[in-house]
Amino acid sequence: MGISIWKNINLEKFQLKKILTLNIAVLTVLTLTACGSNHNSTSNNQPSSSTITKKNMSDEQAKLEYTKSAEQLAPVFQSITDSNLTLNDNVRLTARNADKQITIYNNKLVKYKQNANYKVIKNFNDSIATYLGDIEGKTVSSSYNTDIKKVSNTNKAAYSKLGIAYNKKLSEAGNAMNAKISQLPGVSGKTIRTTNYTITITSTETTPHFESGTDLIVYYTFKNTSKDQNIEPYMSLLDATNFTQENDTSINDLISGNPDKDSDEWTTLEHVSLQKVKPGAEVKCMSSYELDNTDYPVKVKAVDPDNDDAKLGTITLDLPNN
Repeated sequence: MGISIWKNINLEKFQLKKILTLNIAVLTVLTLTACGSNHNSTSNNQPSSSTITKKNMSDEQAKLEYTKSAEQLAPVFQSITDSNLTLNDNVRLTARNADKQITIYNNKLVKYKQNANYKVIKNFNDSIATYLGDIEGKTVSSSYNTDIKKVSNTNKAAYSKLGIAYNKKLSEAGNAMNAKISQLPGVSGKTIRTTNYTITITSTETTPHFESGTDLIVYYTFKNTSKDQNIEPYMSLLDATNFTQENDTSINDLISGNPDKDSDEWTTLEHVSLQKVKPGAEVKCMSSYELDNTDYPVKVKAVDPDNDDAKLGTITLDLPNN
């Protein structure tokens, strides 16, 4: 396989992971995920309006239709999870098969067109069709955010209108995907997840600098999430973060601090940060930064050193007592 093809595959994988990371909050509420542009595979081969006979769709029938449609998503979510969140051929085939079923369901529902429950189920089915059609596409679409919200809204509208709980199969598959997404590189709260390790800032405090000014003490936990690497926390913190602070005129990069005082706790935590941590192990560490001022918060810009310094996000640290 040529170099350019590998680059395209890696780019698609990175784009998908980046989009999924940005939408963890939506996915947690929804237990659904999507990649999207606008695609509707449910409009073909429907009976003309002149042949439609008005029929009533009972709540029980609507619940059944909702369950049938919702459960078409479960194997799609599972296939994405199994593929490590990439859109490979197996994922696309699974989505294609589910899309065909949703088309069949929609065509059979036309006889209920005048019924109130019809619109709820039809909207749900159409949003699923958009999602499934987008997976069939060859690149990650920029309209992802809009499409995932549509699926979320129609899903909530369906189970709210029908008075039913989340579909079990759908929820389990969605939760499994969310668990996978939560492992992706990114920033969540005060936690930085890179390809091979996780850094969580647990607390901060200020202390006088040894000459003048103020140092920021940063306490953090470091977890080695790699499979076979021994990793040093201190160097990893330097590689993955850039601590900056504004003043009235500029934005300044903060350098390592040199506190005027010392303690046994700091000595121990600093010593631990200089020792290599085994895969799967987690340790408590400490580092210090010389502040530019005590008026503005500190920004921690995070990147993934093992993925071409891909930007992960920013953490804001309000200074203690401010």
